[in-house]
Amino acid sequence: MAIKRKIRQTTVLLEKHYKQLIRNKKTTFFLLIGIPFLFQLALLLMGKSVQSTISSEDEKILHQPQEEFQFPRCNTKFDKNCITLAYNKKSHPQVQQVITLLQQEHDLPDKEIHSVDTEEDLDTYLFDHPNTTVAGLVFRFDSEANPDTIPSDSKFFIQINETTIYTYVGVDDYLDVFVPIQISLQKALFKVIGDYDLDLDITYMKYPHPQLTPSDIIPSAGANFWFWALLFQMIIQLSQIVEEKETRKRFGMRMMGLSDSSYWLSWFVLNFGVLLLSIFILIASGAMFGFNFFLNNSFTTYFVLFMLFGLNVVALSFFLSTLIKKAKTATMVGFGIFCFFTILNSVASTVIYSDLVPKAVGILFAFLSPVVFSKGINDLAQYTLTDEDPGLKWKNIGDTSDIFPLSTCYLWLLLDFAIYMLLAIYFDNVVPGEIGTAKKPWYFLTKEYWKGVQKEHEKINVSNSDNSDSSSSDNSNSRTGTNSNSDSDLEKRVQKKSNSKKFEDYDVKRIRKKLIQGKESKNSVLKIYGMTKIFRKNFLKKTIKDFKAVDDLYLTMESEQLLALLGPNGSGKTTTINMLTGLFPPTEGTAKIYGKSILSEISQVRDNLGVCPQHDILWDELTAREHIKMFAGLKNLPKDQIPEEIEDRLAEVDLTDVSNQRVGSFSGGMKRRLSVAIALTGSAEVVLLDEPTTGMDPVARRHVWEIIEKAKKKRVILLTTHSMEEADILSDKIAIIAAGKLRCVGSSLHLKNKFGTGYRISIIAEEGKIDGVKKMVKKKFQKANFLGETITTITIEIPRRKNKALPQFFEYLEKNQKRLGISDFSVSLTTLEEVFLNIAERAADERILEIKEKIGDDEEALQELEKNIKTTHYSDNFSKKKSTDDDKKKKNKRKKKKPKKDLKKKISSSSQFSSDTSSTNTDED
Repeated sequence: MAIKRKIRQTTVLLEKHYKQLIRNKKTTFFLLIGIPFLFQLALLLMGKSVQSTISSEDEKILHQPQEEFQFPRCNTKFDKNCITLAYNKKSHPQVQQVITLLQQEHDLPDKEIHSVDTEEDLDTYLFDHPNTTVAGLVFRFDSEANPDTIPSDSKFFIQINETTIYTYVGVDDYLDVFVPIQISLQKALFKVIGDYDLDLDITYMKYPHPQLTPSDIIPSAGANFWFWALLFQMIIQLSQIVEEKETRKRFGMRMMGLSDSSYWLSWFVLNFGVLLLSIFILIASGAMFGFNFFLNNSFTTYFVLFMLFGLNVVALSFFLSTLIKKAKTATMVGFGIFCFFTILNSVASTVIYSDLVPKAVGILFAFLSPVVFSKGINDLAQYTLTDEDPGLKWKNIGDTSDIFPLSTCYLWLLLDFAIYMLLAIYFDNVVPGEIGTAKKPWYFLTKEYWKGVQKEHEKINVSNSDNSDSSSSDNSNSRTGTNSNSDSDLEKRVQKKSNSKKFEDYDVKRIRKKLIQGKESKNSVLKIYGMTKIFRKNFLKKTIKDFKAVDDLYLTMESEQLLALLGPNGSGKTTTINMLTGLFPPTEGTAKIYGKSILSEISQVRDNLGVCPQHDILWDELTAREHIKMFAGLKNLPKDQIPEEIEDRLAEVDLTDVSNQRVGSFSGGMKRRLSVAIALTGSAEVVLLDEPTTGMDPVARRHVWEIIEKAKKKRVILLTTHSMEEADILSDKIAIIAAGKLRCVGSSLHLKNKFGTGYRISIIAEEGKIDGVKKMVKKKFQKANFLGETITTITIEIPRRKNKALPQFFEYLEKNQKRLGISDFSVSLTTLEEVFLNIAERAADERILEIKEKIGDDEEALQELEKNIKTTHYSDNFSKKKSTDDDKKKKNKRKKKKPKKDLKKKISSSSQFSSDTSSTNTDED
């Protein structure tokens, strides 16, 4: 089943790639046809231009005499073991005198001279050491008949090394090696035989030859042009892959169930298919332009070479994409590689694969596939230098060349392809991306990797001390209905530099205890067991710089429930969603969705999971309908159900009328609605919405709220947001997370009563009467907090513990309204935003306590730390918004009160709710 699903995912992605290609017609035409054709045309024009500038050489009936060339020497700069002369020393006792004279005349060191015993030994040495000896001297002297002198009729032979990397059209001129050695050897023999000092002034002439024309430069230059045509494709492919990573589209698809193997396979099929088409265009245009390379060589010889290099181009683009995070950087790196190999290939034939460089160097460079490709092209070009050359046939690809034959080039290209692919897979896992975490460098050696599951590390036990603390705290809280860790307690701990127990809400403790004991509700769909995520700076060991994004999170969600997960930036909300979707595993703990573990059964989890990430995972070239179809396929929805699913999802988000329009023309709100529709695709029973309304205008936001409200039926929805209004309206339950820890959980009303600072009362009085009203309020509530004052209005905050006195207070206001000059008054609970800031401040205080233990008694550092934590990490998120929102709320609440009886009922119900915390805690599960 897993293989079938991966094949289907690959097919779905290929359909997406195909539609992107056909809807970018100009780019596709240029990519498939334009690039190979234009490079072939440029090569043709360059060949014609060069031929027109080089004049041909007429036939020569008689050449002018030329002087002898310099005595040839081996080049020790490239090969320290090279030999200038090798000879058989036992042919005659005086042979050594001849060699000594040669050394003296031409200043030849002993290390450039090699001697063997017999002529047979010399042949053996030359065959065993190819391309290391300039010449071999074979002496056939009769030492038995003339042991003291070399007979005048003796014979000698000169064997020269004619193996060169390439030969060219024209008369073969080997005399630059043979003639100088022959003349020098004859001088030495005359000196030894007859003690003659000959001063030979020798010139020679070439034989007459027919007319010569310049060799065709197209085969020699073709290596670079054809290399450019294919490598240019790599730049485009690399940019496309990195662009999907940069825009987080790949990670979004992974959260919706896409496997890495399907992702890479789809790109491989696409890119290699594009390259194959380009190769056929390259070959067809080359044959059309009359290039002998394509007309005379066997088709399979160069097609296999091009095809294997195409595989390497794809693999190389995959490998580089794992190391690059930005599309612009990918383009720059691609052109850098383009230029580097252009320069390297220009010297590959003349230097790397020449007689002067050791074979080991050539083999080392064979790990660079462009160099091997260039060598293969140049090898094939030597068989088609003229129209008369027959070309290379497939049966002769194993013919010996200087370094290795064409058949070995094929093998090297296959090996390079395998190496590049393995590097791509490895670095894709170990190089950290912008989203997700990297695996350890030795991940492929672990059992979990090969089994396809992560190690289970569920937290189901706690220490005795934790149990006792939780138990006593639970009992205390249930009796008193208050939290033992109040703001004042926390401030006292900070001031006294105490190491006492950290703040933890009763409801959080109770959820953890129930999960540990297995007593959670039977309707619980999503269960999180002590989930922790630590981003380590050093994968080998723990350090103080390690960042704990999520810290020991326990949480449950029930069917048809929407839980709003609130928290400041960097609090761990998105990290929690990423772990639930399997984007990366938790460091500790686990979670279960419908009984399936996110560690060992993530594929089954994703079948029931829908995700709307922070950033839209959309392609401008595709329509809304095609997006729903694609993600339905990725989630393995049966094909016969997809048409109905598309219509349902589009209607749900009101996009049916624009379903066939490309998403690139959509507004931001429409794109966000489509992202929500994608999250609901496939009958997802658990939906994770990560800030779904970020950046929307109020109208679009309200529309999305309606969509989410309708989607709650038969689903579990986890919503993260920075909008307190959104959480208040949509959520059944709210969880606030700060510094990676769950701080509180419950309904909006429950949290406002439990963590709110009290009630806000706004009183509007006649001008000049406001001072009297203030005196009256101070008399009634001595600890009232005056939040704001104008000429005619005051806003006060009454502590929650004074809620029982509020009905009498409002009754007093109504009876004395005319005497006090009061025209209107209103009352409201603490807002959810204030609860959030209250919890965030507590978390900041706790963070200060934690770090203070490491800092010690450095009071100045502690004050700076406290300022940074409270201001930067928490208050900045809402301080600006809070001031503006408060002003709006004050204006909106300036309404006349209902009759006294109704107001008393409202206050009484609030008072009863606040005082009866034991029953409230029981309901809030």
